[in-house]
Amino acid sequence: MKQSRALIPALACAAILVAGTACSSSVDNNATAVEASVADVVIDDGGCAKNHDQIADIQKKLAGNLYGIAAANSDKGTNTNPEPKRADDPIKITFSIEGLSHPFLVKQKQLAEETARDLGVEINVISANDDVNQQFNDIQTAVAQGTDALMMMPANTEGLNAVLSQASTAGVPYFFTQKGMLGVKPASQVLAPYATEGRQLGEWVVEHYAGQQDIKVAVVSGIPGDASSDARVGAFMLPLLRACTFDIVAEQPGNYRRADSEKAAQNMLAANPDVDLVFGANDEAALGAVAALQSSGRTGVDVVGADGETDMFTAIDSGQTLATVIHKPTAGILVEEIVKYLRGEEVPQFKVLDEDLVTKDDTATTQPAF
Repeated sequence: MKQSRALIPALACAAILVAGTACSSSVDNNATAVEASVADVVIDDGGCAKNHDQIADIQKKLAGNLYGIAAANSDKGTNTNPEPKRADDPIKITFSIEGLSHPFLVKQKQLAEETARDLGVEINVISANDDVNQQFNDIQTAVAQGTDALMMMPANTEGLNAVLSQASTAGVPYFFTQKGMLGVKPASQVLAPYATEGRQLGEWVVEHYAGQQDIKVAVVSGIPGDASSDARVGAFMLPLLRACTFDIVAEQPGNYRRADSEKAAQNMLAANPDVDLVFGANDEAALGAVAALQSSGRTGVDVVGADGETDMFTAIDSGQTLATVIHKPTAGILVEEIVKYLRGEEVPQFKVLDEDLVTKDDTATTQPAF
């Protein structure tokens, strides 16, 4: 894989959108560069001394987070295939997706298949059924059987390096959609703006509660250890902590699933009877919190989430939730990038889509993400 234009010297300050890092001249998509960026973080506590340590911890984590780095470097560096296919050569893409148990994942599959059909290329979508080990095995099988490109949306990237090394050895270029990873050399990553989604929603919450004090917040996070959840939750928390008027009293993972999130919310609400706001790391988490509130008979608790799914629009219209952020699916865009790459055109190393916040004023004029 030829790197036709280097990333700007922003990797070391890549999370500046959410973490306030100081810039460094080190430019490399690997762990060493990320460690350098974390060491260079300039802490911005917004003047809230009581939350300084918690803010510092979140900023350092965000400075090394893929999604902050991707947002800062979107469309600023490219890769080109050194051995492009001819215009009339057939193309076969293998899309390994974590599962199809969530409506967004189903949408990703549909968009990938529709775009492949429109472009006249073959795509084989393989669901790992929410099993990380199965996904790794699926990828190894695809490489062994032969494919022109490997497209992935992994549930978890821990341990994926070894599998990707096999793809590189076999000469199979690989790409990430929605979720990706650092420390490897994909041809392109078209990723979701998890960090900027969280920040935008957090800033809106601070504005919404302006003038109020001691607002107690419970957080239903996503998958423990997952970079997307860490980015969205951490970036959401920062504006609240800097405002110095919010108290994050509890956090439990809901694994991005409604049933798990309902249980997590039930636990936190039972232990914290004075919660004012529940933040769900995605809309399924937020809707799980709504179900928990309904089953407990609790009223007067606000709920916000992120993804922009249809059920969340309904909940906003009915007053059960306040706001969400449209989470745009990327699979169709990445299929286009894969075909371009295989044909010899430049593709972006990172591409991150813009986000749109939705409240009750916007549901009539905004299309749900899925």
